[in-house]
Amino acid sequence: MGYCSKECQKADWKHHKTICTKTTTGNTATSRPYAIKVAEKMIGDDYIMSHIDGILIKALDLENHPENADRYAVGLTCRVESTDTKLASETIMHLLNGQEPPPLPDKVFKLFQIGKHVLLSNEYVPPTLNDVAARQREIWEQCGRLQPGSKELVIRALWVSEESKWSTCYFPRLITPEMIDMVAGWKDRDDLHDEMKSTEGLIKMFDIRALTDPSHKKLTIMVSTK
Repeated sequence: MGYCSKECQKADWKHHKTICTKTTTGNTATSRPYAIKVAEKMIGDDYIMSHIDGILIKALDLENHPENADRYAVGLTCRVESTDTKLASETIMHLLNGQEPPPLPDKVFKLFQIGKHVLLSNEYVPPTLNDVAARQREIWEQCGRLQPGSKELVIRALWVSEESKWSTCYFPRLITPEMIDMVAGWKDRDDLHDEMKSTEGLIKMFDIRALTDPSHKKLTIMVSTK
């Protein structure tokens, strides 16, 4: 959920806690897969989510069909992967030499990565996602970010863990005409990578940038190896 202030967030907690503390399977938030925990953490980061917004715009083809915002929700699969290449190399070398690999540390850092995207037609959209999106729309209207009759679009989106398909994280997004125009302009720019002109390419760029950009610390999580 996105709020315009901490006061707004506190005021909505009575309603939001009923959907925040449990997954769609009834598991507590603390038992969620690591990828979902990272997804929840990064939703509050505008810089990271601006890249996700581009993926959503492309996935729904909002440049040509803005009506798709009402017809579909976007599902994005996610996972966490180890980025310790030194540890991986040492393990492989020991195995190739017929030696016992060194013991793993108790905990290792893993990095959030996006897998695939899928469009969900309305009959397959989880009812809770519709409820969350409706409540988020109300919050944006109360905050003045969404005006009656405006051309902003409320996008219904969810993260789905590749570890557990039943563990999800809902994140409605507010997409402006300016954002759509910017993405639409990418196809005519010769100075941009071809990856920026397709949904799959944008996902690939996000995953690569997560590996190389040290500012993306919110995309990492410490994972137990036990």
